[in-house]
Amino acid sequence: MANKQLESLAISVFCENMAMMLGAGIGAEEAAGLLGEDSTQGSFHDAAKSVQKFLLLQGGTLSEAVAQSGYFPAYVSDMIRVGESAGRIEQTLRSLAGYYASRSRLETKLKSAVLYPLVLLVLMAAILGVLLAKVLPVFAGVYTSLAGDLTSSSYGYIRVAYGIGWLALAVTVLVALVLIAATVASRTSKGLDTLKRMAEHLPVLSGIAQQLSLANFTEVLMIYVASGVDVDSAMEAAGKMVDNETVAQKVDACRRQMKEKGVGLATAVYEQKLFEPLYGRMLVSGARSGSLEPVLERLTDLFSQDARMRIDRAVDRVEPFMSAFLTVTVGIALISTMLPLIGILGSIG
Repeated sequence: MANKQLESLAISVFCENMAMMLGAGIGAEEAAGLLGEDSTQGSFHDAAKSVQKFLLLQGGTLSEAVAQSGYFPAYVSDMIRVGESAGRIEQTLRSLAGYYASRSRLETKLKSAVLYPLVLLVLMAAILGVLLAKVLPVFAGVYTSLAGDLTSSSYGYIRVAYGIGWLALAVTVLVALVLIAATVASRTSKGLDTLKRMAEHLPVLSGIAQQLSLANFTEVLMIYVASGVDVDSAMEAAGKMVDNETVAQKVDACRRQMKEKGVGLATAVYEQKLFEPLYGRMLVSGARSGSLEPVLERLTDLFSQDARMRIDRAVDRVEPFMSAFLTVTVGIALISTMLPLIGILGSIG
């Protein structure tokens, strides 16, 4: 069993290549072997060789080979199994390739959204550190040389400058440590689940988390529908992939309405307001015209784009906020150190 699963982009490449080679009449074991030979040493090479080895020695199915390799999430092997049973293995692999390619883009966007503020925080900590270690002691020395000893008022101003500087530095370091901890936690599935639950309760991130979960649900639903699974089973399977409490509640409400009232998928989604009314109407129209799959694919793209735009807006707000925080902090600290000097020079004059 592998210790580390493939990244989303590598899974996308594997599924896309397997779909093309299976479509060209190449057997699964030969296709996996070719992928292993064409790739350099690493996790992707090992994954392809592991799949080939199982197919050659055990004679099982591609879904079984993928599952036993340990390099792929259970979702991949489950979906391939659905495609095999429905006789739509190529379409399923292509859908999986698109799903993980989209997921890779979102993961990259999220990483940059964390990295950018982290760099700004490190620079802020460095500036504040120089202010506290180099600048303020110089002013204190100047006051001592001018007045012999710092007067009580001058000493009070210096204390204010030091207090503000140390408080700002502590806040900056604390936030940086939180971002570092979040980055480390996101590398494990358990840590990522914890972060997602926390994001649901933060006003700034709750909308992003909900939109990401909605895009994930819609894409999974589209893959099941494209694989020939009936809508009831597709809805149940896609609902298990939802990791947002708000979206999960609406999905459960849709499933209950479909089961109890016998309404269709699109009608349940529209009436339970799982999607915004405009998008729900698109799904209803697609179901009536027999084009449910392309509509779900289009909705997935729209939800993913909206999630990326929300992430961009959140990141764009970070720089002016941090710049204002640093400017105000340094400004107050410097003004506090200048006031005694003004007072001393006034008394001398």
